[in-house]
Amino acid sequence: MRFETARLTVRPLQQSDLTDVYQSRKNPDTSKYIGDPATIEDAKLCIKEATLPWQVIDHQKMMLAIRCKTTNQFIGELLFKFTQKQCHIGEIGYRLSPLHLSQGYALEAASMFISHLFEQFELNKVVAVCAINNIASWRLMEKLGMRREGELRDNMYLQGSYHDSFLYSILRRELQ
Repeated sequence: MRFETARLTVRPLQQSDLTDVYQSRKNPDTSKYIGDPATIEDAKLCIKEATLPWQVIDHQKMMLAIRCKTTNQFIGELLFKFTQKQCHIGEIGYRLSPLHLSQGYALEAASMFISHLFEQFELNKVVAVCAINNIASWRLMEKLGMRREGELRDNMYLQGSYHDSFLYSILRRELQ
């Protein structure tokens, strides 16, 4: 999947993204609500997984790079996976480089991403999960038109302890 927005180009992660992915993922601020900061080996594995042929099966990840259209600067990543293909449900995720936070890039990329996912894969529902103390993430989900479905207890293991998370979703009929 590839698409452009007013300011961004979104395309599959590729080998040339390795340094940018590593720099972003090794940053503790970037990984705080996702998992431990990445090693170079983790980043290589991510790129290897991302460059495999994507199949429409449950839990295989589609990983995309977000880049500035004018400078080609790495902004962050988007992720999609079917969680229940038979029920037409998929999950999105996102990670932005700390240098590019609070500039509207996540909203711009994720809103177009969700539209493309509904259209391309005939989804009925897109979900997203975040740690409850990741306020920026759940606020983004709300700006995307997603609704909070509930709180999942001890659903995430981050920095050596379990954390509750929020589950958000948007239905095809709610997409504006």
